[in-house]
Amino acid sequence: MSIPSQQKVPDIIKTYRPAKHFPSTPSSETKNGTPSHNASTQPHITSLDFDDTGDYLVSADSADNMTVYDIKAGTKTKTIPSKKYGIHLARFTHHSRQVLFASTKQDDSLRLLELHNESFVRYFTAHTAAVTSVALSPGSDNFLSCGADDLVCLWDTNSRSPQGKLKLVTPYLAAYDPSATVMAIASQSTQSILLYDVRNFDKAPFATFDMADGERKYCPSTQARAWTKLEFSNDGKYILLGTDYHGHFLLDSFEGKIEAFLVGKTDGSGRAAPVSTSGKPLGQGDVCFSQDGRYVIGGTGAQDLLVWDANLASGGTLEPMVKLQSRGMRNPVVQMNPRYNMLATADTKVVMWLPGDQVKNQDT
Repeated sequence: MSIPSQQKVPDIIKTYRPAKHFPSTPSSETKNGTPSHNASTQPHITSLDFDDTGDYLVSADSADNMTVYDIKAGTKTKTIPSKKYGIHLARFTHHSRQVLFASTKQDDSLRLLELHNESFVRYFTAHTAAVTSVALSPGSDNFLSCGADDLVCLWDTNSRSPQGKLKLVTPYLAAYDPSATVMAIASQSTQSILLYDVRNFDKAPFATFDMADGERKYCPSTQARAWTKLEFSNDGKYILLGTDYHGHFLLDSFEGKIEAFLVGKTDGSGRAAPVSTSGKPLGQGDVCFSQDGRYVIGGTGAQDLLVWDANLASGGTLEPMVKLQSRGMRNPVVQMNPRYNMLATADTKVVMWLPGDQVKNQDT
């Protein structure tokens, strides 16, 4: 599967098509990838993440498997079960052969896995309830974790003890800005986004963006719940606050002004927002920025993908500029490649998308 690297995002953003897809690993499948005769219903993919180079993708699924994909070859390279501890929010560190993930069984610790020999490098223990968000610093080996225990922890991957802790009210989502000097924490029950100076982690936030008026205006029936994603654009200009069903907020990252409410979704993603008791499969949000920060790509709630152009934001609702056809597949998990013009989506299958002129084989 060829990967374009030179085309400008505006030139190809409207042309993405599914190029290849991979069913998730059935829970009864053996470790070497051979299905048993009693292979179960396909599990749901709960998270996706690309490494820094854009060459590899890692997924986690509801059957407690981690799967690694080679992007250039368009192949699965390894499936690693985590039946004892469970797995969610699998994230590459800056060391491409290491993956960090949150446990969903036994305890609520995070684990750092070495992919080459499938051994654990380190456990990170502090949370006493489910981890709801994991964010890697773009500039160091630090990372943030949020939990249903109302804790935010700042970690260094080289130490099993947190470098700092914050006790907040429902701090379920976290993100670093591109400079790695600011961290944002989304507290859905207080309807606010808190900005902290990373160097003064233990001090009060230097800014608080109040989302109450925006929620009352655009999604009054789901106020203070169903926040699913928090992300800075790569140019540092915007913050994306993803929600389930109604749409997503695009904020000015310096003043917190709502630049647009992104509409066009027709249904919920079918995935649980953090600490939801709905019984739905876990997820990481169905929306993300393009590499240049100009576009937002997200699921419709049913099928297909929507693309919004932030340059058209005018302070009100913003309709999608294009709908990308997904050939009947749902897309409750969406992630953009940081280096190449490709993206990945997932439900019970991981789907690799390429610009239309690069899609050479759709028979997968």
